Amino acid sequence: MRGGSNGNGTPQTGYLPYEGDRMLVVILSKAMLLAKDTEITDPTILSQPAPVITGL
Repeated sequence: MRGGSNGNGTPQTGYLPYEGDRMLVVILSKAMLLAKDTEITDPTILSQPAPVITGL
């Protein structure tokens, strides 16, 4: 999967091998969101309760 910008701020598009696989699209989008969870600024997402992790 390629990303980035073409220099003028427009995102690049390209072939997505998972295009059409809706479940995989959902899984990958959530994984990408959580990979940068410290950068989330959306108040709706931030208002959701965080999971409690025990046993670490």
